[in-house]
Amino acid sequence: DHAVSVSYAAVELAKKIFESLQQRTVMVLGAGETAELAARHLVNQGVAQVYITNRTAERAERLAQALQAKALPWEAFPEHLVYTDIVLSSTSAPHTIIDLPMVREAMRVRRGRPMFFIDIAVPRDIAPAVNTLENVFLYDVDDLHNVVQENLRERQREALAAEELVWREVRHFQQWLEVRDAVPTIVALRQHAEAIRQQELEKTLAKLGPLAEHQRRALEALTSGIVNKLLHAPTVYLKRSSQEGQVRDAVQMVRHLFHLDG
Repeated sequence: DHAVSVSYAAVELAKKIFESLQQRTVMVLGAGETAELAARHLVNQGVAQVYITNRTAERAERLAQALQAKALPWEAFPEHLVYTDIVLSSTSAPHTIIDLPMVREAMRVRRGRPMFFIDIAVPRDIAPAVNTLENVFLYDVDDLHNVVQENLRERQREALAAEELVWREVRHFQQWLEVRDAVPTIVALRQHAEAIRQQELEKTLAKLGPLAEHQRRALEALTSGIVNKLLHAPTVYLKRSSQEGQVRDAVQMVRHLFHLDG
């Protein structure tokens, strides 16, 4: 997992330095697992050319064949730096194999075009002083590890934010379910009140005798207004109880008070 993370971080850094990796040339020094993983990530990004070099030529040939890359003789890699945009080094050498004069000369010939060095060897393959050159970017294992850790922290922050969002939506959904549970009672309450209103209105109209249409509409509006005002408080009570998670008790109370269950 560590190798995969470091390799991925190296590729992500390369993408930040270069607008596109598709026209870039890569040189891989070493043929170990981490170097291979990083090289595969770069190949998947569509780099133009990959060179593989290793002290053991057979290993370089084998990895080059697997990646559809080109094997480069070990002694030839210094002169190929000038053609290389991204250098990935992961050898078991006991000392640095790329020093400041070597890179300075390559940058002179390249006329300052950026170079990105990824040193994932322990001990280091590339002299730290290389990073002092303009348009040269050197990252070692510690740098990549820091990038990985920061990415993990960012993912954790995003995960916490996502978790909070999920719980917020769950609460909203639960409230919606609670409100939905109250809806039948609200509907039954209004139907019950409307039935009483209609019944009492018909009785009153029968006693009053013939009325003009505008008088009848006035009575309809009057009785409807009274019913709406009377039902406002219990309706609000049911909805508020739904939001507070007390809908069952509220429904039971309203149905009992208004005899909604017969």
